[in-house]
Amino acid sequence: MGTGNTARVIARGGGTVAKVFYRHIASDFIEYEYAIYKEIAKTPLQVPRLYSFEKEKHALIFERIDGNSLMAKMKSNPLFMPIHMRRMAEWHADIHQCRNLKLPLLNDRLASRISVCSDLNESEKRKILSHLEGLPDNERVLCHGDFHPDNVLLTKKGHVIIDWADAAVGSRLADIARSFLLIKYGGLTSSPVQRMFRRLLAKYYVRCCRRIGLFDMSELQKWILPVAAGRLSESIGEREKEALLKLIHARINE
Repeated sequence: MGTGNTARVIARGGGTVAKVFYRHIASDFIEYEYAIYKEIAKTPLQVPRLYSFEKEKHALIFERIDGNSLMAKMKSNPLFMPIHMRRMAEWHADIHQCRNLKLPLLNDRLASRISVCSDLNESEKRKILSHLEGLPDNERVLCHGDFHPDNVLLTKKGHVIIDWADAAVGSRLADIARSFLLIKYGGLTSSPVQRMFRRLLAKYYVRCCRRIGLFDMSELQKWILPVAAGRLSESIGEREKEALLKLIHARINE
């Protein structure tokens, strides 16, 4: 049904799917993801039900969700993209209403990723980590960590938000900054038209979020540098990496 950097998803009987992790992925990592999903299940959000961790099969067993992604819906009828972006912003705000969850701190996770990023030198890492330390760390709302149109499924019963492995608690602005960067740069190609379109879409998404959350754009901008640097430590394409490095170097030298 799908493949990713750490696992593949396969259909099973009884209305379930198995997220089967590759053998080089440690069991501790799978248990960690299992614990995150159990915590997310305490919220009122529409998420896939997690049934079990089958250790011998290196797999998590989830409820099967039948539906198309928000991204597929947007591509099928681009004229309705503004409506879908507004809905996505509303669902993102719903996530940020959830509090009091036992999840990792977003700032700590960002710091860890920046520290191990091989595309930044030590001086750059120190500057970015110093910038991160100066950002607020007291909001502690639920942050999805990877919220983009491919991680929202549309079903007959409504929307379902998937892929919570990067969930943490922290600033909603950091989470919005992450979505902005994913919409603008994630899986970037060489097409100038696509680049322009995605730039406009990312800006519109932030505008939708601001209408709901009423935050200052300057406060959001403060999160772009550390969130972009944290993204660099992931398995991303060369064009996205180039774009993020250009952005990071410009921000460091401001």
